[in-house]
Order: sequence, then structure tokens, then C-alpha cells
Amino acid sequence: MGAESIPAADRRQDKGGKMKNGISWSAIAALALAPVVGADQLVTEDGRILECKKAREAEDGAYRLIFEHGEFVCPGHLIAEVAIEGDMSDYVPQNEDEKKKLEAGYVRYRGKWMSKPAYEAALRKKNEERKKRTEERALHADFANAYEKETKHFLFKTNTSPELLEYYAELLEAYYKLMDKRVGIKPSPTLKRTKMTVNIYKNRREFHELSAADIGPGVAGYFWAYDQTLNFYHDYQEPAISDWVSLHECTHLLTYLIDQEYQPSQKTIWINEAVADYFGSAEITRDKRNKLVIKPGKLQTDRVLTVQQAIKDDKDVKLEELFKLTRERFHAFEYAHAWSFVYFLNESNKKYAKGFAGFFKDLYGLKGVEKNVEDVWGTKGRIITVEPAEVRRLLLKKLGVKDTDKLEREWKEFIADIAIEAPEARFKRAYNQVMRGQGDDDEGAMADLDYAIESGITDPRAYWTRGLLKTKMNLMGGEGLKDFRTATEMDPLNAAYRFSLAQALAGKPYSLPIGGVRIVFEGDFPLRGSAEELEEAASNFGLSMELAPDNDLYADTYDEFMTDYGEWKKKNGD
Repeated sequence: MGAESIPAADRRQDKGGKMKNGISWSAIAALALAPVVGADQLVTEDGRILECKKAREAEDGAYRLIFEHGEFVCPGHLIAEVAIEGDMSDYVPQNEDEKKKLEAGYVRYRGKWMSKPAYEAALRKKNEERKKRTEERALHADFANAYEKETKHFLFKTNTSPELLEYYAELLEAYYKLMDKRVGIKPSPTLKRTKMTVNIYKNRREFHELSAADIGPGVAGYFWAYDQTLNFYHDYQEPAISDWVSLHECTHLLTYLIDQEYQPSQKTIWINEAVADYFGSAEITRDKRNKLVIKPGKLQTDRVLTVQQAIKDDKDVKLEELFKLTRERFHAFEYAHAWSFVYFLNESNKKYAKGFAGFFKDLYGLKGVEKNVEDVWGTKGRIITVEPAEVRRLLLKKLGVKDTDKLEREWKEFIADIAIEAPEARFKRAYNQVMRGQGDDDEGAMADLDYAIESGITDPRAYWTRGLLKTKMNLMGGEGLKDFRTATEMDPLNAAYRFSLAQALAGKPYSLPIGGVRIVFEGDFPLRGSAEELEEAASNFGLSMELAPDNDLYADTYDEFMTDYGEWKKKNGD
């Protein structure tokens, strides 16, 4: 049991994690968390499989869950299934038959009653399988030893899990097929023999540390034609973000494959990003054969709200201005307008949708457009660009439109008429700013969150995001602490909420996800919580680690906090 935990501690020591007698606090906790006889298992409604010391039914369909680092009551709707495994000492029989089985020494395991010897044999088998899987996962924890999978068009690498490897391989191959049908992807003979590499990292920190390209702190994914790689990280807290990022960046990859010499100009940034955003925002479902179905064009209510308010305040981006925007002037506000225009063209009527499809195909296929050709110095290659005026001409031609004033009126009226639920839209806009770096108006984001919460929104992310924003704005504690506590009460199985609550209780910011980036605070920040708050912080740091065992950040922070907490106890005579 100990041998399984020590290597993990060694890896954290290499990364600078604080240790106690050569073993991290998280490694010590791992010993306690290792498979034990009598552990109960629960499946969460979002598909996670967790083990706790005990899971027992409480009132109103809820469950009382006892973990190594604490216990709490969890609403029943967050749990899909509970398996009571072995320890039946406090199990209340549901009927006379169960009462007789208990009296005869039987135990309930995975929904079945069995004798104690049979149960112990089944548990040994399960523990061996778990041990084998844990050891196998440990081998691939570093990206240098990532899992790999080769598909028809891609080479995937990830240090997440075999399940996520299979999911993203299926997703991007399905997307390739969809876009090939719509546009026609015909790589050069050289690229036809080359499979694009897709690197999927297990967290944002590794994504930024290991990425070959020089990327900004707010970047969540990118396609780089230079080394022909698609790169992003899996967001365990909100996987839908990873779906969006992967499809958005894959759109850039696929438009590159249509014609490798074409480089969408920095002067026509609107079409490149709006197309990627329109197709990247997709509904992902499964058909009757369990095949992934991708439907592009999912409504983004936060962007709709931004454009609607801009129209109302007469501050909206005009169509002719949009056509000429350069990258330097293209920010979240302009992004919302570009997406809404492409959304309008695809969703308002069949004529415009057909015209846009033809425009998209011809532009990226460089058919019937006037292009600039520039030889690349020192190579046999060349770069092809298309001027903004030519992009505009082709679009209007394919749409069958001569009057841009009329087209703009139709666009703005279509967006203005979209009925959206304001609290939900304002929450999403603030959430995207705080968590994804889409904008820098902190006061506006706070107003959005206040409005959404006061209007009765029931999404715990609203409270968590407001707590994070208050932390960013140096308002740690007070209302921020209340927000983290509320989010945790609403979703007690969420590791991120408990992690933030623990930091607020400790009065010390260890790390903070702001603008889609994990900010690590440096300097001497003493613990400021009371003895009771620090004890509760220790419990929540530990619970965050138990609820998200694959997240190294939580384990590393637990180590750091327990070291600080030990020093605090010595200093305060505890």
C-alpha cells in the first residue's frame, strides 16, 4: 500500500512541493485513502466514481457521506448510485429478507447480497484491478509518457486518462468528417501523409509550462501551423469548456488543411475567429447507435446580451467597421459582434445560410478571389493572404446583397429580437470574463453577478465566481467567504468550491483561477483564520483532494497548507 504512494510524493518533491520527513502530507493522506475493506463507492450524476468511508441515506433522499477528511450531507440529485461495500454495522434493512441476510452474516456488495468469504474474494479482485489501473495511470502522469492514440487524421497525446483519450479522438474525428462534408478538406500530398498532433494536457498549468509556442496567460488552446499541433487542456471542473476550445481550435486546424499556404490576414481577424466560434459552439449528443453527433451554432446568450445592450446604447460595432477590424482592435466586445453576425447569417434564413456556406468554402479554398502571394525568404514556400475589401466583396456576392446598410439592419434586428433570460445571460457573461479572460471590466462583471444572484439564479457557479472576483479585487473573506460557502452547500461534491472555501477560511491565497489562469501567489502570506476556521480549512483542502484525486494542484496545496498549519500550531501553542 505504501509503495503505491511514495512515487507520487517523489514526483511532487521534484516540483518543489513541501515535504515532511521526505514524504508529503498528500502522500500520507494517500496512504489513508488507499483501498480499504469496507469502503463505500458512489457514482456522481456527472459520472465520477468516488470512494468514501461510508455513504448512508439521510432525510429527503439525501446521503450522509463520510470521507477521510470530513463528512457532509449531499443532496440526492447529485448522486446517481451508491454501493455500500462490506461494513453493514449501521445498515438499516429495508425488508424482512434483508434483515435475515444481515443476521446470517451476509453483506451487500454492488447491489448484491453475498457471503463474507465471497465478498472478500470479490473485494480482493477489485482492489487488484484498482491497483493495476492506478499504477498504469501513474506511468502516464507526466506528459513525456503520455497516452497515445493514432486515428485516421490525428495523433493524440494526453496524460489525462484512457477514457478522455478515446473521447477526444472520437470527437475530433467526427468534427473532421462534418467539416469535410461541408467544405471539402483536401490536404496537400505531403500533409495527407502527415497526421496532425493533438496534445491534451491534464491541467492548465502544464498546458502553459509545456507548450512549445509563446502563448499569453489567457490562452486556453491554440493551433500552431509552425509545428502542426493542436493544443489544449482538459477542464475537469467544466468539461464543456474543453469541448468548445477543442472544436474552436480544430476549426483553425481544418481551415489550414484546406489550403496550407493561405494565412487569414490579421486585417480580417473577424471572419477567422467568428467562424471558429460559430462552429466550435456546438451541441454534442449521441445518436441511437451511440455515435457522437455535433450540431454547430449553439446560441451564446452572453454574447447576445452584449450586442443587444450595445445596440440599445448606440455603441454597437457597425458592419463596415467589422469588416476592417485588425487583431489589435479585436477584443471581447468585437468578438461578440463578429460571432453574432456569423450566427445571424447561418440561422436567420436559408438563403443567407447557403450563401455563407459558399463564401466559407470559396474563401478558405481560395476560389474566385483576388489574392496576394508573397514568397517566404530563404525557402521555396509562399504565403497567400486576402485583403479585407476582397473578403467583403466575396461575402456580399455569395449572399446576393449589394446594400450593406440593409444587411446590417437585418443582422441587428435579428439579434435584438432573440429572447434571452437576462439573469442567466448576465451570469454567463461575468463567468466567461472571470474564468476565461473574455473582457476586463471587473466592476461590470460584479454588477452582472449581483444582478443574477439577486434575481434568484440557482447555479452555484454564480456564487463561486463572485467569490473569486472578490478575491481578485482584494476583498478576501467577508462576503467572499459567504459566497464560497453557499456554492459548497449547493454542490458539496465540487472540489473546486471546497478548495476556494478552504483558502478563504485560511485567509491565505495559495492559488486562484482568474481569467482562465491559475495564479500562484508568492511572498510571505501568514495564515489569518481563527483556530476553528483553520481546522475547517484543513478539512476542506483534504476533501478537495479526495473529491478530485487526479488534480495535482489540490494535493500540492494540501501539502503546503499542512506545513503552514503545523507551524501555526507550534507558534500558537496548539
